[in-house]
Amino acid sequence: MNIYIVGGGNLANAILSSNLSFPKCDILPWSFSTERVNEKAILIHAGSGRQLDECLDFCERTKSIFVELSTGLKTEKLVPDFPLVICPNTSILMLKTLNMLRLFGHNFRDYEITITESHQSSKTTEPGTAYNFADSLNVSHNKIASIRDAKVQKDLIGIPVEYIDKHAYHKIVIKNNTDELCIETKVSGHDSYANGVKEILGICLNRSLENKRYPVLELMEIQN
Repeated sequence: MNIYIVGGGNLANAILSSNLSFPKCDILPWSFSTERVNEKAILIHAGSGRQLDECLDFCERTKSIFVELSTGLKTEKLVPDFPLVICPNTSILMLKTLNMLRLFGHNFRDYEITITESHQSSKTTEPGTAYNFADSLNVSHNKIASIRDAKVQKDLIGIPVEYIDKHAYHKIVIKNNTDELCIETKVSGHDSYANGVKEILGICLNRSLENKRYPVLELMEIQN
């Protein structure tokens, strides 16, 4: 089975240049000629959405598996006739943190909560991981503080200069009077994302997935 990587940005290139390998599978960049292929495949979409419709048409026609790594696109609410996996994040450590708050976040909904996220200035899509944190803690998306200033990222957050253009940072602060709980996450580079993609692909290759939308956390539960 072919595995196609869709997109031309940092994440797509990092996946293509990583050491991903599976028996009897080829890892290939998506191209215009691929649209005419009739064999079932797995598509990893890490693009802006420019090629989204052609990819969805391909999956509809071939019943291929579509793994969505981008956020804020129509795939998040799509009712598909093929397996669709929604991944706001593929760092395994981050996914476990997201799952923890999904299960227990309701315990903090009566407290004062702030959420801050930081990514490279070139990021124009929605901050999907921060939105997931907010949903689990009942915080409105418009109350999330977003940082895209490189000087602030370097001096106040402590992002190493070499990772300013490829980082993800989140900070959740939960207060109860004078008590304070802080959850801080920092991902530098794309290695952990590529490793997470490998684990997600392993599940897709070794499990029989239904023609429906899977939040990635549900997919991880299938594996467990």
